[in-house]
Amino acid sequence: MIRWYTDSMYENGIDSALFRSFLAPGVDRLEFILAWLRSNSVPAQTVELAKRRHIVVRFEALSYDPRFRMKTLIAHYDRADNTPGANDNSTACFMLMHFSRLLASGEFGRRLHNIRIIFTDGEEAAVSGGIAAQGAYALGEGLRKLNMRDDDIYVFDACGRGDTLIVSTSGMEYDADTKLGKKLAALHKRASVIAAEASPHSWIRIPTPFSDNAGLLAAGIASQVITVLPHEEASMVLGASLADVSGKNFRSALELGRRSEQAEKWTDSIPHTWKLMHTIGDNAESLTAEAEPLIWRFLSRLTEKIEPAL
Repeated sequence: MIRWYTDSMYENGIDSALFRSFLAPGVDRLEFILAWLRSNSVPAQTVELAKRRHIVVRFEALSYDPRFRMKTLIAHYDRADNTPGANDNSTACFMLMHFSRLLASGEFGRRLHNIRIIFTDGEEAAVSGGIAAQGAYALGEGLRKLNMRDDDIYVFDACGRGDTLIVSTSGMEYDADTKLGKKLAALHKRASVIAAEASPHSWIRIPTPFSDNAGLLAAGIASQVITVLPHEEASMVLGASLADVSGKNFRSALELGRRSEQAEKWTDSIPHTWKLMHTIGDNAESLTAEAEPLIWRFLSRLTEKIEPAL
């Protein structure tokens, strides 16, 4: 594995003044990301779908070959009202911003990677407006109409707190005999292989709250959530998911537990990391240094993977 992720830890990372300015109340996060990308010679443009503005990064033509699988990396840049949004989802945004700079500059060491990056708006809208209100739903509809439904889509969310890489099983309840179910299973398998290669002793498969993958799934697009948790919290989720035979009750508790204490039976199994989301406690001080290298290693291995398109 190429080890640029250790040598190129960015100067303006998640412990920097620049990152804290991204968390400031009232900052225009779309313009912030765009300005940073353009100042670092990253090709970026905005795309408006259903009144949501997304940022799309597509690299030079030499970076793509249609004979191989396309990889689309997503992080939502919007945040819940009255919260800094450090873990949800500023950390993932910063990681993908700097990752895009490495790819654009050629520092990674290879030009062909078949990666596009999208910073999405409206992920948090699903909380109050339902899945159809989520920006990723309209994005998924657009990808489907453009015949991009076969991309390997990775959704990075809550990547700044913990020491264990999480390959989410959310969405895996789809019927395995359906076309979407088969795509989900195949993508999940590929993601698990990458996680095992990137962090062989610090990764796990567990259910997590839905992210942009909810809107994408509703639009018929398979996607895989990648996140991070402290080991103790990840083990707690694994135990609860195994204790709930059907899985339905615990999955419902995850959605409630992310925003409230109403999931009575499963409250103690909801990670503290997720309870911080949508609160003032989702701040820079809540992040941990161990999380960052996990995502860099995953991104490194993902970039190296060039698989034939089927």
